[in-house]
Amino acid sequence: MKYIARNLVTAAARNAAPRFSQAASIGLGARMCARVIQPVGTIRTLTTTMPMRVNGSSDSDLLHTLRDEADYEAKQAAEEGEPEFIQAFMNKTGFKIKTKTGEQKVTMTKQFGSETITISFDVGEILNAENPIADFETYRENDSGDVQKEAEINADDTPEDFAIGFTATISKNSTDMLFLELESNEGEVGVNHMRFLSNKDVSDISGMDLEWVRQKAYCGPLFGQLSDDLKENIDAFLAERNIDTGLTLFMQDYIEHKEQSEYLNWLRKFKSFVEA
Repeated sequence: MKYIARNLVTAAARNAAPRFSQAASIGLGARMCARVIQPVGTIRTLTTTMPMRVNGSSDSDLLHTLRDEADYEAKQAAEEGEPEFIQAFMNKTGFKIKTKTGEQKVTMTKQFGSETITISFDVGEILNAENPIADFETYRENDSGDVQKEAEINADDTPEDFAIGFTATISKNSTDMLFLELESNEGEVGVNHMRFLSNKDVSDISGMDLEWVRQKAYCGPLFGQLSDDLKENIDAFLAERNIDTGLTLFMQDYIEHKEQSEYLNWLRKFKSFVEA
């Protein structure tokens, strides 16, 4: 709504010219005029526009669905509570878990003698599951009720085991860092690459710079081409540091748990975005 200030008209007063004396020459025909202007304060016309909120025609339906979905997921999470397997794994292995809400990356660290061991993996690895939880074609072809039913069926059919690509670093203060690119599949830990990185090169860098340092380092021999004795010893070396089947099973469970938590957070952010 616009509010318009009333315009004020500037008032001016005029005074009549003084009379000539009788001695003045009539032929001059001169007239003296004095104008007196009364000062008036300057007044601006102000226009105020109230902010207008424009919503799409589908916003209310979307908001209603987001609220229902978020309420359902929150209720499920409250009923399930904090899973016990997380604390049990940390107590058993000594790993400490570090992650942030809204981020996919999960990092676990532990001390093993003079070594610092760091495991990193990504929640997005759940996409490696053979049967996705939601079927996009089914979503397009059926109404909302059938979509929910199909999602529930597919969720039950999602395999408990799925491949996970992850990394492990083992570092000591006085030596190079051992950087391993690993993959878990059906409970087994597979070694893709084993690189040695200089602690000096990686101590103060991150992101793309760190990735560049990793890529330029020799990736190591193909693990499958090593002798059986060497492969067995490497497997035992990793297992002693809890890089084993127990770790792969924990990562699968943790990824599923965090994915559900992130989904609820995503729903709430989406709802807040539509409401804004």
